Amino acid sequence: MKKILAALISVLMLLPLAACTGDTGPGVTSEPTQTVTDKVTETETETETETEAHTDEQTETDKTDETKPAEKEKTADVTNIKFFTFDDTFTGKIIGLYCETEPNSTVMVFNSAGEMVLKERAIDKYFYGKFVMPEGKESEDVFFFAQSDGKEISDASDMVTLHFDENVGANAMIAHNSHVFLNWYRNHYDGYEVVPGDSEAEQKTYMLSIKKYLDAQLDVIREKTGKNTKIIVINCTNPATIYHEQQYSEEEGGWGDHFLPTSITQFAEYMKNDDDIYIIDNRQLLEENKNDRLLFMQADSHWTQIAAYYAYYLAAQRIQKDFPKTKIYDLDRDFDVQIVESGGDLLNFIGASALGARAATANVSWKDASMAAPETAPTAYVMGDSYYHAISGFLDLLFSDIYLNDPENNPPLYDYTLEDLAQRQPDYLVYIWTERNIDGPLSMLTSCINAGNIVN
Repeated sequence: MKKILAALISVLMLLPLAACTGDTGPGVTSEPTQTVTDKVTETETETETETEAHTDEQTETDKTDETKPAEKEKTADVTNIKFFTFDDTFTGKIIGLYCETEPNSTVMVFNSAGEMVLKERAIDKYFYGKFVMPEGKESEDVFFFAQSDGKEISDASDMVTLHFDENVGANAMIAHNSHVFLNWYRNHYDGYEVVPGDSEAEQKTYMLSIKKYLDAQLDVIREKTGKNTKIIVINCTNPATIYHEQQYSEEEGGWGDHFLPTSITQFAEYMKNDDDIYIIDNRQLLEENKNDRLLFMQADSHWTQIAAYYAYYLAAQRIQKDFPKTKIYDLDRDFDVQIVESGGDLLNFIGASALGARAATANVSWKDASMAAPETAPTAYVMGDSYYHAISGFLDLLFSDIYLNDPENNPPLYDYTLEDLAQRQPDYLVYIWTERNIDGPLSMLTSCINAGNIVN
């Protein structure tokens, strides 16, 4: 069976794209990232051009040897194939697929009839895909293949019989190209969590009321610190919004491709020229860098240290206005960036973690210990949610002292009490939040940035 299937797939790889992406079975990707045919043709063309240029300088004998087509290395077979059942809330109960492959390979899944049922690219060496069981069937026999850029397609995996498990995961979805996302911020993604108001004028009036409230809170805070303390709010856009083009269409059981404003993006634009309260939304900068960087953990609801760097960069620009000696470091020049193996909270949600599935994330570290902020740098009182962790190391490049709330075993998460302001006298109050925690009325800002939280 495997030999017959391999021969059939070799023929399929030479057919036009439409032959592989039409109505060939459930779960077929309608617009794959890059076809195997394109990659093979591109590689062969480059090889022929290089060979022709080289043979012009050879003897006739050499030409005979050099013009023989070189055999391309075969992509390694996929390993550690797993499947699991979860409810993505759109299609309902579906089967998630996992395997490990050569970094950034394209993984293809064929049924026993030689029909391609899934084709997506791995992130690093970790592949995730979703499979919709054909109506009326209880199982499906499939084979996995992989192809790295510039290499031949791998051999077929052993046959895997897909079926529904009794344990059903939830609260997460698998999108194109092995991205896994949380399902908790659909209203943000669809543009429903916007500032209240039926017109732009009404929305601006509402945002003005929020600004006046924050200004009043800041006045009380400055009375306690005895200095010109300022507020920095660092917001990270929801991962699915940044990778909006990776979402399946509504017809395929996904969220569709949307890139819409939310209350915090609106408020950041409204406050962009304020000199006392810096609302930092890094959506645009993340959007500009998403194709080259792993900005969010592959199977976790949090950002990576790469995305956190861009938030640091924007915050540093604001701080530099107040403290001109603040240095702004370059990601490529001043840091070491590595893609590493990780787990992820979403693996628990979809039921893949217990099977030993892993995922990719990014670590960023300083190249030089002397990059730490000098004693003359400003100080900060830092609070936030779980997005604090990835950015915490960058804060040491901005602030000479960082004050965190008690208890010290879980700082500074979800505790917005302002303690000992008169003694600490921070130059900045820094709040770090993920967008999914900020609703349309901006209540996170009004409930947490509250002078009534001051404890002497």
